[in-house]
Amino acid sequence: MSGIRAGQMDRYHAIPFAAPPVGTLRWAAPAPPKPWQGIRDGSRGAPACAQTGTLSMLSSEDCLYLTVSRPAGAPTDGHLPVIFWIHGGAFVGGTGEQADPTALTTGGPAIVVTTNYRLGALGYLALPSLAQESGGDAGDYAIQDLTAALRWVRSNAASFGGDPKSVTIMGESAGAINVCALLAAPAANGLFQRAVMESGPCGWKLPTMAVASQTGTALANRLGCVDAATAAFCLRFHSAAEIMAASAVDVSIFNPFPFSPAVGGKTLPLTPSQALWNGKLANVPMLMGTVQDEGRPFTTYWANQGPVTDLGVDGVVRTQFPDRAERVLAAYPPGRVPARERLSRIITDSMFTCQATTFAQLTTAIARVPTYLYEFDVPERPAVNAEFGAGATHGAELDFLLPGLTGKLTTPEQHSLSKTMIGYWTRFAATGNPNGSGTATGSAVAWPRFDVPAVRSGDDRLLLTPGRTAPAAGTWSAHHCDVWS
Repeated sequence: MSGIRAGQMDRYHAIPFAAPPVGTLRWAAPAPPKPWQGIRDGSRGAPACAQTGTLSMLSSEDCLYLTVSRPAGAPTDGHLPVIFWIHGGAFVGGTGEQADPTALTTGGPAIVVTTNYRLGALGYLALPSLAQESGGDAGDYAIQDLTAALRWVRSNAASFGGDPKSVTIMGESAGAINVCALLAAPAANGLFQRAVMESGPCGWKLPTMAVASQTGTALANRLGCVDAATAAFCLRFHSAAEIMAASAVDVSIFNPFPFSPAVGGKTLPLTPSQALWNGKLANVPMLMGTVQDEGRPFTTYWANQGPVTDLGVDGVVRTQFPDRAERVLAAYPPGRVPARERLSRIITDSMFTCQATTFAQLTTAIARVPTYLYEFDVPERPAVNAEFGAGATHGAELDFLLPGLTGKLTTPEQHSLSKTMIGYWTRFAATGNPNGSGTATGSAVAWPRFDVPAVRSGDDRLLLTPGRTAPAAGTWSAHHCDVWS
């Protein structure tokens, strides 16, 4: 396998970890890739998996490839920790090639694997006829793809200088939810030793297999495949572009994504929370957290329908949270901030901060695994419009962990925070603890291990901001988590 050297990093692109999922392999478990003769060219990136949007012209159904990045010239017997990055994109967009892992690779040092996985209806379609084909399992082909990629890492990491027994799965947004699914997926057990979930709490609602099958049947009907017994066969005659276009659905953040990991089949029999309660969640150290103002971009769903008003926000609360509507309205009264910011805060607290904190309590109290919690913010980041205040929102931490991704770091304090975060993340990948040599001695602040009582009476997470990194208390009350617990 040949690669390319980019500064201090060697990259090996477009390594197939499964056969192209086309033809009869569409909506089937990933099959082994075809072996090749000679030296494979790894100098060019692979296409993204089929999707609509900005990457559609660069996407293909033949997309099950990964890229390996390692410090330039690193010995192949180095036994470096492996970071397995799972991209986000609402389960319908993105690609592993978007990530520039230079800082993680050289800052660790570490081996970084970025991977593709099937998206949208091609990755998560459930149908009765598909379940019949596969002996009762359907809807989680993307999770099977990620599991197959992890098996590839276990078999091949050592060839690149990585330690196959020191693998950290790491993802943001939908990528983090896929990390959560891997924590609960029986077939992935033992393929990784640590997990990082950024802005994708493991308590999010996932569709049941029955609900996912209803969604899949509706898609099949829209494309003229109305016979339940032959719907999967019929859909295979439609192009990937037709399927992705027909499956595009705009939903609010409060509802499960229609095409996302489905619960109740062989691949994912239990939700992550159910698996935790039943002692079946992967027993690995976890690092998880959220951004101060996660909810702002998710208000677009309502803004697209017209101006967001306080009366409208009241209606959303009463519809989505009928069992606690009065408590929510009391905690987020109108008039203090613009209505759209008010809705954003409700989304941030209910869907992100409080869910992450609650899951951290469960992993600590029930599974008793080392857990590290963070909250990220860039207070000086300008507001995107007059309806919002300043500060960081969903995905902003990627500028600091994958700084080559956007190049948006503009101050010495931001560059310093990036270096600090990369140190924490790579130490966690190496040892299961973000602390190490240098922490609490001037170069990095000691990150407190999460402790359940600290939620109400102590430091329970690390605050990560430019110019200030410090243990933080009071987040539970600041985000009104008593309302959401």
